[in-house]
Amino acid sequence: MDEESSEFWFDREPGPLVRPFALTGGRADTDRHGLNMITLVRTVQVPLDTHTLTRESLAILDMCYARPLSVAEVAARLDVLLAVAKVLISDLLDAGLLASQAPVSTTSNAPDMDLLQAVLDGVRDI
Repeated sequence: MDEESSEFWFDREPGPLVRPFALTGGRADTDRHGLNMITLVRTVQVPLDTHTLTRESLAILDMCYARPLSVAEVAARLDVLLAVAKVLISDLLDAGLLASQAPVSTTSNAPDMDLLQAVLDGVRDI
């Protein structure tokens, strides 16, 4: 038996693979509130009893207290996967501790192309 075949088939240290599972309790229901990367979340209520919340949940409430943050910003600051951040944020939304704001659609604010063409034609006629 050579040295390579005697090695274990698994990693000795699980690293970041266990952490997301542990943080979400194995849940992956990331679409409960229709959150996406640019959905803004803000703290609306600080819980009186913080013993029932995880360290990550408390960090989310703290970071979203001063100003709203996007789901992507929360994930980056916590150094977790986006899916994990969505689960944690959804839990806080369910508890009424966070509020979310859907991103503003860029298509609804787009100028009317017919109006722009009419203005351009009018300027050319001057």
